[in-house]
Amino acid sequence: VCASGRDEDHAGTTAPVPSAGKRAMTIGQRSAVLQRRLKIADWIRRHGEMRVDELSASLGVSEVTIRGDLSYLEDQGLIIRSFGKARAAKTSTQPEAAPHALPRWQIQPMLRAAAALAAPDQTILIGPGALPVQVIPLLAELPGLSVLLTSVDAIPIARTCLEARLFVPGGEIAPEDGAVGGTQAIRGLDMHAIGLAILEAETLGADGSVLIRSKTAERLAQAACRRAQRSAILVAGAALSLERRPSQLPLDAATDIILPASPSQRGRDMLLESGFRPMGSEAEAGGAAHFSRPRLATSRDPSFATAV
Repeated sequence: VCASGRDEDHAGTTAPVPSAGKRAMTIGQRSAVLQRRLKIADWIRRHGEMRVDELSASLGVSEVTIRGDLSYLEDQGLIIRSFGKARAAKTSTQPEAAPHALPRWQIQPMLRAAAALAAPDQTILIGPGALPVQVIPLLAELPGLSVLLTSVDAIPIARTCLEARLFVPGGEIAPEDGAVGGTQAIRGLDMHAIGLAILEAETLGADGSVLIRSKTAERLAQAACRRAQRSAILVAGAALSLERRPSQLPLDAATDIILPASPSQRGRDMLLESGFRPMGSEAEAGGAAHFSRPRLATSRDPSFATAV
């Protein structure tokens, strides 16, 4: 069961209010089940198809438990079950695997670094792209969140994992990747006091930029960085690119840059020149390299808003 609290075993019943200790234990149990179900969905998505007995052996739980997990994931539209196995659900908006796809051991520290920036009672924007969407499960235990989703792929995951108010900005849905964009979506951001925006870029540009996958995503990212109190860009590659493209942002548009590994000396110098400072040991023991800088307050910040 995800942290959404939609537990089939308790549907239609009224449970007594648990003590603080029991409630903490329940949250921990839900988190463990959530992580297992998301792991199953991720494995099936990557491998295309997996058998119940394979999943049971790999995760160390019974086949009955796996069948329950698969039933839940099928209800969410993430997989399709058939005769002792499950395969990935295919949709017209499902993006192709990115050419810069990272191994899981590199992705996880990046996701944790981004999730650590979130706080209770915030409005968090999840930008388009595979990396921001994967941060969603790590937000499950933060109370009082409002989450602004900017891709179709994020919606079932957020509904499965979060007890939060979910919003989608108006605008066009891009047929190639299911991202929400356009002028209407950008204007929709102004309706929210965004505390944290979590975005994605492909790599660092040698000219002091981050390269974004598409112009639609770049426009949304630019607006989100201006609007949010804090904006974290998950960069899929640490190497510098000489490419110049229309869809890129200056480094200092964001407050946090999170890389899968330590950048080159030139990349590090570029980040320092843009006002970033390393957070902790850079990529220690295979972890993410996180650079952060203070954000200068502007008249667009929620803290400057005047009560009416």
